[in-house]
Amino acid sequence: MMKFNSLLCMIMLLVSFTVRAHGGHDHQAPEATLIHLLWIIPGIIALAVVAGRIYLNSLSKAYNINQAKTKKYQG
Repeated sequence: MMKFNSLLCMIMLLVSFTVRAHGGHDHQAPEATLIHLLWIIPGIIALAVVAGRIYLNSLSKAYNINQAKTKKYQG
């Protein structure tokens, strides 16, 4: 339940555009949501990559699978 409450608080902080706006920063403009989404997309991608790695790591531990290490190119 604690994780859900934390997630809900984070979503509310990120989505409440009108509350967090300051003077000269119009969140009611038609393009405001698109601009904010473009600004936050790198963070969303980074979180998805981290979550995917954690998930794959937990799967490999659960099923006792050794992950293959690839050799890096020595150029």
